[in-house]
Amino acid sequence: MEDLPNIPGYAFRNPSITDYRLLQKLNFLNGYRVVRDSKVGIGGRPIDAASAAYIKDTIEVEYDPSLTYGRVKGYAYRQVIPHYALFAQKCLCFKAFFRQGVFNSPDEHFRIRHVNILYFLENDTISVMEPPVDNAGFKQGKLVRRGKIEKNEEGDTLHWKDFNVGIDVCIYGVVYHIVDCDLFTREFLSSQGIDVGDKEEPPIDPYMSFRASKQRLPTCVTKIPDDPRRRFLEYDKMVLRFTATWNEDVYRIMYFLTDDTITVIEVQKPNCGKDPVVTLLKRMKVPKDWKNLPSSYPAIYMEYGDSEIVEYYTPQDFTIGETVFIFSRRFLLHDCDSFTRKYYSSMLGITQPERIPLPEEEPKPTVEYIPPPHIKFGTPEDTYNGCFSFVLKPPRKDVVRQLINFPKKLRYSMKMDVVHPEDKDRDFILQYSLNDGTIVVQEVEKRNSGRREGCFLKATLVPKPNTGRDNPEYYTPQDFHIGARINIFNHYFIIVGADLFVYRYMETNPEKFSREVRDNVRDYFANRNLLGDEIAVEVKKIHDATKAKDYDVKPADPTVEHDVDMMKCLKEFEAQATQKYEGQHGELKPIPPTVDKLCPDLATTNNSEDPKEPSNNSKKGVRWDNRIEK
Repeated sequence: MEDLPNIPGYAFRNPSITDYRLLQKLNFLNGYRVVRDSKVGIGGRPIDAASAAYIKDTIEVEYDPSLTYGRVKGYAYRQVIPHYALFAQKCLCFKAFFRQGVFNSPDEHFRIRHVNILYFLENDTISVMEPPVDNAGFKQGKLVRRGKIEKNEEGDTLHWKDFNVGIDVCIYGVVYHIVDCDLFTREFLSSQGIDVGDKEEPPIDPYMSFRASKQRLPTCVTKIPDDPRRRFLEYDKMVLRFTATWNEDVYRIMYFLTDDTITVIEVQKPNCGKDPVVTLLKRMKVPKDWKNLPSSYPAIYMEYGDSEIVEYYTPQDFTIGETVFIFSRRFLLHDCDSFTRKYYSSMLGITQPERIPLPEEEPKPTVEYIPPPHIKFGTPEDTYNGCFSFVLKPPRKDVVRQLINFPKKLRYSMKMDVVHPEDKDRDFILQYSLNDGTIVVQEVEKRNSGRREGCFLKATLVPKPNTGRDNPEYYTPQDFHIGARINIFNHYFIIVGADLFVYRYMETNPEKFSREVRDNVRDYFANRNLLGDEIAVEVKKIHDATKAKDYDVKPADPTVEHDVDMMKCLKEFEAQATQKYEGQHGELKPIPPTVDKLCPDLATTNNSEDPKEPSNNSKKGVRWDNRIEK
């Protein structure tokens, strides 16, 4: 088929090809113009360039001119942003007006109509909008629809270069005079090199000014009634509270600012013997003088209303220290709350006087509560807690103490105080739980003793002897020390050892233990060489403090130097060396403390094993006597 000539009648149509579209070659990628090559042509067939017949022979060695002349400096293509994307939603706004003639009218001959000319930079279209005018009498809004407007017979359209302040623009036969533009328009035109004109004052429409002068202003002011809905929104939940007395009883007078109503509530005291009706006066308007009514008013048949009452109580009528008559009841005002004082000072400009104390009543004797004796069931806390309600409730636990000291326990080793000979070699371990104060006693197993190890006492609060059954006092860590004799339910034990955590806990909480208990436990661990690190730290602190006190130098400052008077040190040393000391013959005597303070360089001990060997001080030319006679 390929050998047939490509003439009409010899062409062969492939029925499998249904898509004859040609792919697009030009495109934009990241703002740059790119050519999109494709090896597929119409119908998905490969083009000739993709055929194997058009493959060119590649040269194995190709000369590169850059190796001789250097690389040519290439310039990057400028990023291109389409016009419609750069100026999207951006428009120029010009303020203009045009003159419209009015015919067959005795009052006006023309009108001045103000418009806004909008120029859309996205596609160079123009629209004319007229702002609404009240009672204008003609259609307003969009005068010219958005589109491209021709400016001459050649078909040229209006461009933003044709607009400026102070010029006339003809749009569809109507001449618009531009008087102003917005800030964005002015900045845009200035950036393009156009000198924008100054702002002009638009002319005044004579007919609109004539109509405005004809309008009459109201000469009388109509009194607006007090709307209860407005007062509700403004004064809702705002109440003035006063404390008053009447017939030696305390009342609370509340004035509601929403509707100027007053209510009186009695403050009843417990066990006063009165009926539980605290509202003395329900919420209502209270007149100042409710008895002065006209003599002709039929009060025996009709109740008085708002028309008969001249004046009601207002907030200005309530002042601390004055008497208020509420339906012939004399109420003396004693005090008010903080909101009431603030309202009077800020809104009314009135400062309320200080509080007047209420009459004090005779103090009633208080009945001392005596708890009942403890029964044999449960603990004393269960008995005391069950006396306050008919339904028995367990005593409350100290949750904070349990959370802080949950896993902490103090362990002591004990021996039983011998009563029977078979109890002589029995060893016990006491565990004190810090979270609830209970004590657990465990017996240590010994081979061939005839007894098994196990729990001697479960977790129990152990009371001290002779503390009473109703209000017992329980054992605490302050009662445990080395050599202490404790009584656990008539079984006597002697504490002979403790855990190292006991000493750590005492040092962390020194305010909970006495000085004797802390010294007792510390001496126990010190004799067993378990406090080597602590002793070294304390000795270093004491040494540094003593050195700083003697020389008036901070121990942490090694840069300070001191001058030592050698003659004074030698004289003091000779004077002290002649004194008599107790000791064995030939024993090395220590230097007195005064020499240590005056001359620390000389106060060095002989560290050699042989007492007759001279110390390092002999190198300095100082005489050292190894033996001092009495």
